[in-house]
Amino acid sequence: MVLLAVVYLVAFALLGAIALGVSPPFRAWLRGTGSIRQTLSNAGVGLVFLASQLLLRGVVLALFAWVAGVVPWKLPDSPWSFVLAFVLLDLVYYVQHRLEHAVPLLWAIHAVHHQSNDYNLSVSFRVGALASIPTALFHLALAVAGVSPRQYAGVAIVHAILLFALHARSTLAFGPGRIFNAPVYHRVHHGADAEYIDKNFGGVFLLFDRLGGTFAPYTKEPSFGVTGERSPTLPLTANVAPWAKLAARVRSRPTPRAKLRAVFFHD
Repeated sequence: MVLLAVVYLVAFALLGAIALGVSPPFRAWLRGTGSIRQTLSNAGVGLVFLASQLLLRGVVLALFAWVAGVVPWKLPDSPWSFVLAFVLLDLVYYVQHRLEHAVPLLWAIHAVHHQSNDYNLSVSFRVGALASIPTALFHLALAVAGVSPRQYAGVAIVHAILLFALHARSTLAFGPGRIFNAPVYHRVHHGADAEYIDKNFGGVFLLFDRLGGTFAPYTKEPSFGVTGERSPTLPLTANVAPWAKLAARVRSRPTPRAKLRAVFFHD
């Protein structure tokens, strides 16, 4: 599945490059989605992430299967179990996402996703190279809950597709807005404005943000990116920059205890 995604992404990039060279309307449309350079940067960072997925995915699935095999209780193999597994996955996503913004060690991985100064579907590809590691650990909660590897694979694919759609360059909302997320709410999450920071962590269900007190409505067009930082263009720079900032933060602390605290807690 990951290899197929790589093939699709490379094919999309090649076709886009061809169309960019021969089609003025396409060039105009692409400029309307944001900076072409930023979009290509997002795609490049995404290729590095997918390469890391190729290396880690087998270990991740094997670990999930092992934990699921040890747990004595299992969800029955029924459509309702898939629904429950999906809701559990989205809840885990919400908790993980909040912690990724609250814990400096996790933010060093997740910050890559927020570096883009534009907001379009290519931002969904901009993921830190090590992002699979915390995701795999958090997703073990589903195995502990009795979700089978087959059920997990099914809901994870659907969940990933819906998260991709959240990055559409749109201010439209759809469905019951008090329950379901939409691109207009997720673009708030990517905003660097004071009123938008650490808001709208939810994936598919906005209800978790409302219950958790982290919901913010769309009131103005956000300024995208990480506050006070430039967006790195190259994949290596994009991944290394947050770690360099964390290392500098740790070095600035005077005692070993303070250094350890700097890894796990914001001041």
